[in-house]
Amino acid sequence: MTKELDPDSISPKHYKDIIPGYEYMDTMFYILKDFNGIEAHLLGQMYKYMMRLGKKDNDIQELKKVQWYLNYLIQVKEGKEPKDIKE
Repeated sequence: MTKELDPDSISPKHYKDIIPGYEYMDTMFYILKDFNGIEAHLLGQMYKYMMRLGKKDNDIQELKKVQWYLNYLIQVKEGKEPKDIKE
C-alpha cells in the first residue's frame, strides 16, 4: 500500500519563494552543488535556517541553530574528527 505525501509537508510555506521564482530545493541545489559530504550538509543546514528566518520559528532559536552548525563546520575545517568535536 502506497501512501501519498502531502505536498505541503514536503514544501511548506516557509520554503517557498525564498528567492522569487525559486523554491528551497532549487536554491539549495544551486548553492551547494560545488560542495561534498559533511561540508555540504552543514552548509545546507545553515542556509536552511537563515532562509527561513522570520518565517517559522523564533528568530533567536533559528540563529542559534545556524550558530551550532557553523561552530561544527569550523571544527571540521580545523581537521577535528566527530569524536573530538565539542558540541
